[in-house]
Amino acid sequence: MTESRRLIWKYYAYRASSAAGFYLPVSILYLKDQGYSLAFIGLAQAVFSFALLAAEIPSGYLGDRIGRRGSLALGNALRATAMVAYVFAGSALGILVVKAVWAMGWAFRSGTQSAWLYEMLSSRFDESEYARIDGRGSTVLLTTSGVGAVVGGLLYTVGTGLPFLVNAGLATAGIVVLATFPCVECENDADDVFTVREATQMLRVQVGRSEVRWFVAYAALFAGLFGVTRTFEQPALDAAGVPVVGIGLLYAGFKAVSAVAASATGWLDDTLGIRSTFALLVPAFAVTYASVALTPLMLVPTLVLYRATQTVLRPLQNQYLNDRLGDLGRATVLSGVSMALSLASGVAKLLGGAVAGSVGAVGVLPWAGLTVASLAGLLWLATSPVRDGGTKAGATATAPADSD
Repeated sequence: MTESRRLIWKYYAYRASSAAGFYLPVSILYLKDQGYSLAFIGLAQAVFSFALLAAEIPSGYLGDRIGRRGSLALGNALRATAMVAYVFAGSALGILVVKAVWAMGWAFRSGTQSAWLYEMLSSRFDESEYARIDGRGSTVLLTTSGVGAVVGGLLYTVGTGLPFLVNAGLATAGIVVLATFPCVECENDADDVFTVREATQMLRVQVGRSEVRWFVAYAALFAGLFGVTRTFEQPALDAAGVPVVGIGLLYAGFKAVSAVAASATGWLDDTLGIRSTFALLVPAFAVTYASVALTPLMLVPTLVLYRATQTVLRPLQNQYLNDRLGDLGRATVLSGVSMALSLASGVAKLLGGAVAGSVGAVGVLPWAGLTVASLAGLLWLATSPVRDGGTKAGATATAPADSD
């Protein structure tokens, strides 16, 4: 038990190394200050999402095939490289290439990280604690990012590239932490070899399950809204007259609120349940995003809600999916889900960039919020996308085609 708890604490240390707080408050402002338009910013963010989409399945397959730790370490290395290259890109094409590399780094973490934690808990602790421990890991991540946001805003006034370089050092430290973990998959049956054909079959099986298919569609709508909000929140705050140091302080506040929300993930799961939590998204986002159209003063509360909600939804979303997946091919399927969410986010960013060119960075947010809330409400009524209970498909090491 002592060893298991030590692993959990090291997991929290790894999550801290994934913090993006140093550069996050200024990443979009950096492009704006370099003279790039809102349309190009939307394009750059869309390239990130589409590159993430393209890398998800290969990264998930590698996570299943060559090991979780190596895949996660490669992700940290790619992200650190991209952060440094971002400062020296020097052109629009260079920025787009860096965004693609950056997305690959995130892809190597997305589905693999979730599968890695779930399987580590299953073999050495208790997988039913996944949402709670993942939520606490998010609290550590957000606390680190909150501190980093304050420091990053100050560093930006000294040198615009400093926040990215400091964050690259943090990501590099995560590689050292990962090296101290045991190889969880090495303890599994050596016969559990997952081929490309089986990976394709597994994805086809999961798409055919309504409890998974409609859940992913519902989550994809909000992934699009989150993508648009994240892309244009910094230009919106800048248009509202908030200075860069103030944006850093705001981001620290956002992270603090999100950290509190992350710590409440287990309580939400126990009290409301995943279905009720997701059901509340439609009215909550419809009201808050519409309020921005009435007064720009609602911009900050809306951003607080979006960030806190995003933090809570991620572990609940992964818990819902993990509870319906078997160990074999878990990372591949989760990466396939991330692929769908990235596609939705990329398309939304392109559309958001086009709309923002006409109505501005502030005006695009109510438009996005009301559109997504309306579509999500209709989907909820038509398909009941989030369902209680559920069974695991591919729960054993049999071929995916044998699953339900």
